[in-house]
Amino acid sequence: MATGQGKGEVKKAICNMCSVRCGMEVYVEEGEIKRVAAMKEFPRIDPSCPRLARLMDLVYSPERITTPMRRVDGRWAQISWDEALSFISDKLNRIKEEYGARALFAYSGNPFSGGSPDRAPMVRFCDLYGTPNYVTGACICHWARVIGHSLTFDHKGIHLETPDFANSNCIIIWGRNPTESGHAGVGKILAAKERGAKLIVIDPRAIPLAKEADIHAQIRPNTDCALALGLLNVIIAEELYDKAFVANWTFGFDQLAEHVKGYTPEKVQAITWVQAEMVRNIARTYATSKPANIYQGISLDHSSNGIQASRAAAILIAITGNFDIPGGNRASPQLKMTRLSIPEAVSLEDAIGARYPLFTKIVGRATASPITEAILTGKLYPIKAGIIQGADLALTWPNSTRVREAFDKLDLLVVMDLFMTDTAKLAHVFLPAATFPESAFFRTYGIWGLLLVARADRAIEPPGQCMDDWKFWCELGKKMGYGEYFPWKHADDLIQTLIEPSGITLEQLRQNPAGIYYSQHEEKGYLKKGFNTPSGKVEIYSKLMEQYGYDPLPTFSEPLETHISDKLDLANEYPLILISGPKVDLFTHSRYRNIPALRQQMPEPLIEINTETAKKLDITDGSMVDVESARGKIKLKAKVTEDIHPMVVSILHGWAEANCNILTDNLNCDPVSGYPALRSVLCRVKTS
Repeated sequence: MATGQGKGEVKKAICNMCSVRCGMEVYVEEGEIKRVAAMKEFPRIDPSCPRLARLMDLVYSPERITTPMRRVDGRWAQISWDEALSFISDKLNRIKEEYGARALFAYSGNPFSGGSPDRAPMVRFCDLYGTPNYVTGACICHWARVIGHSLTFDHKGIHLETPDFANSNCIIIWGRNPTESGHAGVGKILAAKERGAKLIVIDPRAIPLAKEADIHAQIRPNTDCALALGLLNVIIAEELYDKAFVANWTFGFDQLAEHVKGYTPEKVQAITWVQAEMVRNIARTYATSKPANIYQGISLDHSSNGIQASRAAAILIAITGNFDIPGGNRASPQLKMTRLSIPEAVSLEDAIGARYPLFTKIVGRATASPITEAILTGKLYPIKAGIIQGADLALTWPNSTRVREAFDKLDLLVVMDLFMTDTAKLAHVFLPAATFPESAFFRTYGIWGLLLVARADRAIEPPGQCMDDWKFWCELGKKMGYGEYFPWKHADDLIQTLIEPSGITLEQLRQNPAGIYYSQHEEKGYLKKGFNTPSGKVEIYSKLMEQYGYDPLPTFSEPLETHISDKLDLANEYPLILISGPKVDLFTHSRYRNIPALRQQMPEPLIEINTETAKKLDITDGSMVDVESARGKIKLKAKVTEDIHPMVVSILHGWAEANCNILTDNLNCDPVSGYPALRSVLCRVKTS
């Protein structure tokens, strides 16, 4: 929708500079963005966000590449789209003929033109080509939580309950820093605290909300499952659980009660560093302050115990009667959409990630975790081509040295991006992407508990030859001879196809730029239809996990890199635990460090180290230090602070100057999801 504004117009849009995706207004004159502002009528906005104000710096960056390019003999040469598509299709045809269709993997990170329309044609292309190796950024973020909760509550759908802060009497922030990431809920959390709700933060760092909390548990990284089992021990032993819900709606409670007897607060203290009395206080506060909710973050995902930790968190929600009630964790139905996949065209049992079958069963696609080693070893079958869209995997995948070695072995690497990223520098073909103000797209917000779908206008035309992410797959499909499967000429044509099952029309979205609510929260919906599990109840004891050879009850396993068991004999050499990948609200993963106004606020990478630890190591604030793990070494500046546990250090990811993923491990993964243990890397720190 556009409205008159003198010579210009106001376009209603959606920001895609982070995952929150607030509503925004784009003020355009003579085809150029003059300013942007929050869309006041949109139900999800953060007017203080530093990224939104720098949108024009992104769109009009002098570093942006606007023409397809091909690298020949180490040099880049501009080519046309037709040349690029012909080159890619010819290479893919030859690779398929020689090695089979499985030799291609396609990866979608965060597509620049919005996300929702972009991946559907990508899936269709991969199916038509015949490769099961279509993967997304969710293979390293978010899906682990979904799998853990889906195994507990809903085997037939992608399930994740969302916390209702506004009506809660107790909020647990677990492995998440809402002030810096996904911070649209911070105001509601603080408002709940102001009216008397209890706030509990579980994090080895003293994040801003930890300083407001009633209880702050500085947990040993990668031991969240053990803590959750300790909470269950107290709640069950003291009979603080919801007896009616447990009796009527759970399967396997008796087995759980017996299982958690071994996780006494004292034993959990030895594992997690959280004092036994604090374990009891957290359990009692959460269980007796109903309604209460748990706001689970990515730290539990990035763990070798991630699925079991998520299962334990889901069970805590269930047995305390905090599932699907106001103030608790509420089930959020997703928008019904058309699936463009052609499932009969590929077998996911042939995917690179097939050794994680429960991931495939719940998600419907295989995980990306084994790709690096699959390329390097060729043990499964040859991987010869990769197409990467909206991701800088050379910075964001674990064990970056191995990632670079793997990509160097490919016969074809195509990267579609805005800038010449570290990954793009390794590519054979670079494709210029459109930014989100240059695209029409739609977003759904069910993942945030907001049952809304909204469409964004195209505010301006893309510069040069930049193309929407979705359109690239359609054009490549046509070049490969699949034209009949890609009939869409415009983004709105594709949007209409995708939203058709929802009953919402494209015209309705156009007329309602602040979005349309596609459903309503239904309190205790399970009373009418039960749970989508074999028992029809909450699966505390998971026969599905047992069927696949996993522990059917949440069970803690000591991490591979650890001081306690020291399985790899690393503890003496690497005495500290590195958390890699915490967020700041200036950047989104590896993006925006080339925006000067944001870079000025954080000009260089830092390692957070505790004050006492730094003193023992003769490290001062601002001094350069070497950080080393069993895989590599980086150099960066120290930030000495009391806001982190003395045994833990922390480094943001996404910095090319000090890439923390040189230190991380791509092999130490959760056995169910394949997620790497990015938050528990043994390391050492010393002055440079």
